[in-house]
Formats: sequence, structure tokens, C-alpha cells
Amino acid sequence: MPDHLREEMAQAVGKIVTDDTILDEIEGSTFVVTVGDIVTLTLLKLGRVPDLSIVDYRTQREDDAATKEKLTSFSQPEVTVENPQGVLTEELWLAIKEGFENPRNLRIVVEGEEDLASLACIALAPDNTTVIYGIPNRGPMVLHVDQALKERVGDLLAQMET
Repeated sequence: MPDHLREEMAQAVGKIVTDDTILDEIEGSTFVVTVGDIVTLTLLKLGRVPDLSIVDYRTQREDDAATKEKLTSFSQPEVTVENPQGVLTEELWLAIKEGFENPRNLRIVVEGEEDLASLACIALAPDNTTVIYGIPNRGPMVLHVDQALKERVGDLLAQMET
């Protein structure tokens, strides 16, 4: 990813919420997508299985066996893809697309890095989708996907390709 995009991507476009209010934020959403181990586990503990979740079994870039064990204790179909840091591989794009086209609470396990996956989720998401990803040391960021957000993400993705 080009360095000039890192700052733009770091700007919050959603709303940071608490674990206590996260269920209120997703009420009425057609799809709920989580990106990140802790935010996915939080939703599962609250009794809501994400329609699509993307994890890497790492927390703040460190292996996290305890979180992995907890996540895998919730039975979900799972697919593993490779995705190096700073990129979005075709394999990840296809897995996300599959998750939207055939909703079945799919868990995508990324070998590598899942941080940019929220961009692909937003780009591919149908209307009325909520994407939630974790901001380390701050909490869950909730994004309600609409056309304006899809266009902004599309612009970022186009810049990443150049």
C-alpha cells in the first residue's frame, strides 16, 4: 500500500462503540461483518454470529492461542486464505465475495494480515450491511455501508492499485 494512503485510511469514517452498545448498532442490518479476532469474539459472546467474519488468530500482530480456541469453539464454516500485510489478494477478495453471495456465517481465516479486509468487505457489501472492525486500544469501529462509503473506499482501492 502506498505510504500516502496510510494516513487517509487511518481517519475514522465510522463510529467507535462500546461492547454494551454494539448490538444496538447492528439492529436491522441485513448483513453483519466483523474483521478482527477480538471484535468477532465480542459479537459471538453477545450471542450474535456474524454473517461473515475475518480473523487471523492474532491480536495486535501477536499469535493468540486463547482467542483462537474461543473463536473455534463456535461452530462456523471456515475457509483459509493467504493475504500478506499491506495488500488484498485475489484469494481474499473471492472468499469475501463468496461470503456475501452464499451467506452461511462464513469465517475467513487469513494467513498473513487481515487489516485491509474491511475495505474489500465494504466494496463488495450489499446495501444495509454493517462492517465492524477493531481499533487497538480504542474499541470496535462500526461502519454502516452506503453508496457514499462505497465510493470513498473505491477511490482508496483505486489509489492502492497505482
